[in-house]
Amino acid sequence: MKGIIDRFEGELAVILVEAENREILIPTSELPADCIVKSVVRIDESEENTHPKITLDEEEDEENKQKSSDLREALLKRKKSSRLKKRK
Repeated sequence: MKGIIDRFEGELAVILVEAENREILIPTSELPADCIVKSVVRIDESEENTHPKITLDEEEDEENKQKSSDLREALLKRKKSSRLKKRK
């Protein structure tokens, strides 16, 4: 199954599994070293009572980063100005 790292709480990572509508708490020591918030991960749960195996889904992670970048660029290029005033 797939999940997204939502946040870190101390020594735990909170992974959201949208397909099952649940959160999984994993010690950060069980994550691959290059995982950050919003990283897409694969979760392989074993029958044993230990923590599931977490691997970074590099292809989907890169796709998500590209989508976010594209959306940000599109927002910055909009011609309409914001109705909110900028702070000085």
